Amino acid sequence: MEQIGWSLVDEAGAEVQYWGDTAGQGAGVPDMIRLPNGDHVHCPAPGQIGPWQLMPRMLDWGASAAPMTVSNGTAIVTRALSDLKTNLNARVDSDAEAVRLRYITPGAGMAMTYAEKRDQANAVHGLGQAAANALTDAERVAQFPTLAASVGLEAATLWDCAQLVIAKSEAWADLSNVIERTRLLGKKSISDASDAATARAAYEAIAWTV
Repeated sequence: MEQIGWSLVDEAGAEVQYWGDTAGQGAGVPDMIRLPNGDHVHCPAPGQIGPWQLMPRMLDWGASAAPMTVSNGTAIVTRALSDLKTNLNARVDSDAEAVRLRYITPGAGMAMTYAEKRDQANAVHGLGQAAANALTDAERVAQFPTLAASVGLEAATLWDCAQLVIAKSEAWADLSNVIERTRLLGKKSISDASDAATARAAYEAIAWTV
């Protein structure tokens, strides 16, 4: 278990207030508190016996979430291990996207542009160098509009532009394979974990090597 904050518990063992509820972000001891009757008073010291007790708020992980319980002067909050795994897997997906964006430009429109250029580059490659470079400006714009935009900027001819795009596409495919395999292996290790510590260790062990 890990401490995530503090709970103010009444004599019946019911939680009146709490401070801190996020793993890894334990809250400090509160100073002034509002009691159920509306009074503002200084918070009792941890372990001080009285109508209300301030207890460490501890987080545990189980098969399913459960209401807060009190045990040996500690307030225990149980959450589903599956929720932790879902959170960690989402972080893996976010990390993978951050790695991808080291090499590509973000955006749905940019992804479409990449795809169009790749398809048009392959079509130009199939056409052959002589036939591709024999096209007039109007013909190449009509047949290969996205790729034609690169002529004179990224390479001198339509054929050269196509070869450049194909080379970049092949290089990206290699990178994408590493990123995707790392992502999937990491998520599998997290999903297979039997407890919270193992799930977190699986996440921390992921190495993005590209």
